[in-house]
Amino acid sequence: MTSNIGIDRVGAADAAPDTDRRPRRRSIADRERAAQRFLIATVDQRFDADLDIDWSAAPSETAAWLPEHLVSVSGTRLWERMPAPKRAELARRELVNLLTLCVFANTSQSMLEFRRIGEDQTLADDTARWGFATINIRTTNTAMFGRLITVTGLLPHPHPRLAWLLERYTLLIPAGAMTASIYLMAESCTRALVTTLAADRSVQPHVRQVAALHERSIRRLSEFARLDFEASMDRKGPLRTFFYSVVSGLVLRMVARTLIAPEAYRETGLMVRRSQWAARRSNRRGARLDLFFADYLDLARAHGLFGDALSRRLVRIVPAASRRPESVLPGSVDR
Repeated sequence: MTSNIGIDRVGAADAAPDTDRRPRRRSIADRERAAQRFLIATVDQRFDADLDIDWSAAPSETAAWLPEHLVSVSGTRLWERMPAPKRAELARRELVNLLTLCVFANTSQSMLEFRRIGEDQTLADDTARWGFATINIRTTNTAMFGRLITVTGLLPHPHPRLAWLLERYTLLIPAGAMTASIYLMAESCTRALVTTLAADRSVQPHVRQVAALHERSIRRLSEFARLDFEASMDRKGPLRTFFYSVVSGLVLRMVARTLIAPEAYRETGLMVRRSQWAARRSNRRGARLDLFFADYLDLARAHGLFGDALSRRLVRIVPAASRRPESVLPGSVDR
């Protein structure tokens, strides 16, 4: 991911406000100083998941695996007719699906970060060290997600086609604004999930603890992804903006489809087609999609993406896409 972040955009606590609200390209020296600040900030955010989480503790028999409003069929007649044990089982399997998607997201982001380090060919500066630090943090978080899946007693959710697509095409994403957009989308979706899980005291202790550690560890990573996107989108022409919008919209729809896992319905003993129909018509579907994509869409639209008819059609499945983009200032979105 090509970074264009300047030193004066490192954070509200470290920098003066940008008076014209337009990101500008900075020199390599500025990039190194920015990366150095992020590196220093991450020193105090180190953690050891093996020690900070009691993995040997048995799961709670009463706590939920997933908040009810995140279960795909919640708020439907199908959900109301399901007995409590079947509800808990569906929530457990849908949690595993979401955790598997988080693993895919972290892995893809690490691949893009490795590519950026190789393309920059500056392995000894602070920018490269920051890149390696982000990969280390994402690797640790991926391992935590894996251990949490083990706690559920299930295997990672199979997504063979998605895995094949990521393997074949992740490194073919054009560097610059296109990469920054996809990277930010993955970051926003993952952060939205862990923030929700960390704040919900009704979920399993393991789930809440993993989410809290992950949320704390990626604060600087999320800020860096947002700032890099803002800088990458500076003064892009209409044709490039159209291309970025359409590709990002297609990726968003693909990710939205994977949030509903037919295998989870089948393994819970539900009729797949009936459950999919109920999930698509749930009165909570819009809020669920907003949770995962609203922050990304608000920031992307504030910087000119999704302004054409085709890309607006692609992202209109998310209610946030219907809001006025002028109501969100660049850089103001930070859940």
